[in-house]
Amino acid sequence: MLHFGKIAIIGAGNVSYTLCKLLKNKGIEPYCVLAKNPEKAEKVHEDLNVAAVSSYETVLESDLTIIAVKDDAISEVASHLVDYKGLVVHTSGTKSAELLNKTMRYGVFYPLQTMSKEREISFDEIPLLIYANSPDDVEMLSRFAKQFSNKIVFCDDEQRKAIHLAAVYVSNFTNVMLGIGDKLLKKNGLSLDVMRPLVMEMMQKSFDISPEKALTGPARRGDFATIGEHEKMLADNPDELAIYMILTDYIIENYQKNEKL
Repeated sequence: MLHFGKIAIIGAGNVSYTLCKLLKNKGIEPYCVLAKNPEKAEKVHEDLNVAAVSSYETVLESDLTIIAVKDDAISEVASHLVDYKGLVVHTSGTKSAELLNKTMRYGVFYPLQTMSKEREISFDEIPLLIYANSPDDVEMLSRFAKQFSNKIVFCDDEQRKAIHLAAVYVSNFTNVMLGIGDKLLKKNGLSLDVMRPLVMEMMQKSFDISPEKALTGPARRGDFATIGEHEKMLADNPDELAIYMILTDYIIENYQKNEKL
């Protein structure tokens, strides 16, 4: 195991919990976890069995600090690290690394994965997007990331923002679609689990041959009779109907146009 000095984590949310567990599973004991609320700090200590603090004094003694807080809190956290001598990174998919330029050494450590406190996940194949403002720290951050994942991606702010935007489409919006499907199925006494094989095969096929080639369905084949039936079924669900028609029109306009080229 490589040595990276004292590692502090700031935050008490899903990302902080996940990273603490990740470090401990690799035999790396976090130096401390900072939660501004003393009660939250005590909860972190109880849940994770790590040193938890509610002031920055201990954090300033560390060698690497990972800021794992909400995006709009990063600047405020960074303002407490003006005299910090180690490397400080945030875990945001959208915020610039330069939010941390109050310190001499700064960067980004962004795991491209959804996280929650309750779920244990393997990081072996999770892309870790990294950036640092000096070649030495890029190399150090790369070695650190390789302790956890086989997929290390160096990217700048604009590339990371593009990845985050794409992730909103393929993950967050997909989750919303699953939620709508769940609602429609429950209304008819059915379980979302009936969709599991279909969803898994569609996802695998999309990565194997491309999303465009994998797409099937009434809009792709121009089956307007079926589309009309679906519209009638959604008549009492105006929000879901609006989403259905936007996506249907998008497929008809873009996919069928491409096939005619």
